[in-house]
Amino acid sequence: MNRQGRTGFTLIELLVVLFIIAALIALLLPAVMAAREAARRIQCVSNLKQLGLALQQYESSNGVFPPPLLLVVGNNNVPKGVGWSAQARLLPLIEQTALFNAINFGFGFDAPTNQTVSSTPVAAFACPSEVNSTTFDVSLIYPGLTMAGTTNYAVSEGDWYIWGGFGFGTMPNRSAFSPNVSHKMADFTDGASNTLFIGEVRTRQNQITECGSLLNKRYPSEVPGTDVPFDSRGGVVKATACSFWGNGHSLWADGSVDQTGFTTARPPNYAEPADFSRSQHSDTLSVREYLGGPTFASVTARSHHSGGVNALLADGSVQFFSNSINIALWRALGTRAGGEVVDSSAY
Repeated sequence: MNRQGRTGFTLIELLVVLFIIAALIALLLPAVMAAREAARRIQCVSNLKQLGLALQQYESSNGVFPPPLLLVVGNNNVPKGVGWSAQARLLPLIEQTALFNAINFGFGFDAPTNQTVSSTPVAAFACPSEVNSTTFDVSLIYPGLTMAGTTNYAVSEGDWYIWGGFGFGTMPNRSAFSPNVSHKMADFTDGASNTLFIGEVRTRQNQITECGSLLNKRYPSEVPGTDVPFDSRGGVVKATACSFWGNGHSLWADGSVDQTGFTTARPPNYAEPADFSRSQHSDTLSVREYLGGPTFASVTARSHHSGGVNALLADGSVQFFSNSINIALWRALGTRAGGEVVDSSAY
């Protein structure tokens, strides 16, 4: 007598099939994730090249590159108002003419008349690998604003010294962008291929700020170096006088170095020793520019890409710089006229 044919799977067979499917997913998932990150990195490079082209067009039209921040002196040498960023001045050149035309430059970015503009996210300022939103509630630090559009791309704005304040004078820093200064291409005597323009940063960056005189002041005329001694940094990041924020690089409209700039005081993605502060990945500032300075800062280039950051050079090229880049080379790339010898094969 013939038995009826079997129409289903046994439990063991089903488990074997599920195991094979799980193994295939485990093998394929890293490849899929790697492919997605590669695509995000390509888009990030494209954004930087778009910004590089915009900078060149701006310089061609105006004879100079945009200033990162313009401050007008007020009483007791304290700046009046809060200045707009270099990124804001590039809007018409990155297909954001309508947004640029909506800006009232007679008022700060935090004024009610500019609230809509400042809260608008701009695709060209956002790296696809960023894990945070392109908008962020900044009402605690800017009472005139609610939401703000963030940025992952910051201009090179000094090594450690950023701005001396009105009391010190208008000595520019060593980098491509300086507050109250517009540089022209002829100022880049180190060569366009040896000078950083824009680097990646993370949004909602932790920062330790308003530390004032707790930071050693190092002006370009005093030392060729760019660092604050390790012991002094330790005193700063643990000091109760400083303010601790998680709001860095949260507002593309703000020209302050902690929002739209970076410095070469530290190599990419630098982390302080574990026992230093509340966050190993904090940036450090003396006093923000619009509070009158002088401003000294370690605002580090950071990204969510593995191993380093993308950065735009003055010649329009985009390079990937490793976290392990020699610090002297990184700082040399951060100067526009330092006279250093830079070997491109070293990065």
